[in-house]
Amino acid sequence: MHVFRSMIIEAPIDAVWAAVRNFDGVSSWNPAVTAATLETGVSTATGTIRRLDIADGTVFRETLLAHSDKEYFYTYDILECPLPVTGYISTHRFTPITHTCQTLGIWESWFDCTVEDAAEMEQIVGDAIYIGGMAGLNSYLKESANA
Repeated sequence: MHVFRSMIIEAPIDAVWAAVRNFDGVSSWNPAVTAATLETGVSTATGTIRRLDIADGTVFRETLLAHSDKEYFYTYDILECPLPVTGYISTHRFTPITHTCQTLGIWESWFDCTVEDAAEMEQIVGDAIYIGGMAGLNSYLKESANA
């Protein structure tokens, strides 16, 4: 299954990337994540494993597979999570919109799930996680700019 979402983030690419580039920094901008802790490695090194504590009490464990400060993206997989998915690999990528000093955020994943779970996973992953996370990032950056 492929899930793809995109959103205009109302901040320049440098501000966006500074907020998201550290693998353990997600709890500062994503309202669903209450804590992000590195279990191994460092925040931008491939092979690093993070634990995410989610507001609903669930836990995700993920591995950083790729990271590029030059191309503004990171790719990760899920080692453990409560979702009925397997083989989950996701990329969160950012592209500058130079005309308006905004950023295009693209978050997508590929994973396997049952046919019965597909519609629910499309909604949870695409809307709750990806759109919710990018909306939280947009709000975080607006608040940071006004502070």
